[in-house]
Amino acid sequence: MTDFQTKVKKHSWARLFLGLFLLIQVVYFWGGCYQPLLLNEERPYSPFAVIKESEEVAVVVDVELAQRRREVPYFPLVVKIANKDLYSLTIDRESLILVDSQDDIYLMPDVQELRRNYPFLAADHKFKSQTGLLGDQLLTSFSYYQRAWSNFFPQTQGAARVVDVVRLRRKSYLVDLIYFPWPKKGLKSQTLRLRLLSPELAEPFEIRFRVLRTSSREEKGHELIF
Repeated sequence: MTDFQTKVKKHSWARLFLGLFLLIQVVYFWGGCYQPLLLNEERPYSPFAVIKESEEVAVVVDVELAQRRREVPYFPLVVKIANKDLYSLTIDRESLILVDSQDDIYLMPDVQELRRNYPFLAADHKFKSQTGLLGDQLLTSFSYYQRAWSNFFPQTQGAARVVDVVRLRRKSYLVDLIYFPWPKKGLKSQTLRLRLLSPELAEPFEIRFRVLRTSSREEKGHELIF
């Protein structure tokens, strides 16, 4: 082997090691900037919402409207449910259950019962239409999914039909207003759980959240603290 060939070989090895070194530095840098997605753990989604994901589904719970409602028998939640990797996911009125800190469970009322006992249904829909749907400006693992139509609690009688059985295909989601009875201990200072049941789920999916209500003297609600 000539001296020229030896120099070329050494130069090639030096370039290879330099390339590997730079690649390691780039991976280390970006790894510090972007943390891996945490599955099966709640994390903040927006100032008033929390999200939890598994490999199969993702659920978002927003409590902003709940913070604005006082002295009524029901309270609202805005929920977004995404089917990430199941062939289908069936959601109906019995699929969503509220569980309080004492493990007492609460079911959603029927539409007529809510209309008789809750005076803010139209105002809730107006608020949702003005503020948009649950942080749609935020990028998530399901930002580009197809929306499936649902309407568990239409704004007024006759204005729209109830759609409370929804089959989410893979890579689709629903977003809707739902209501539950006021928990026995109220909404303040307790952790609540929204439990999702579906025939396609091997076990119930639960997401924890808190609703921090303000006093009557305050005009604005505090942000969600989980």
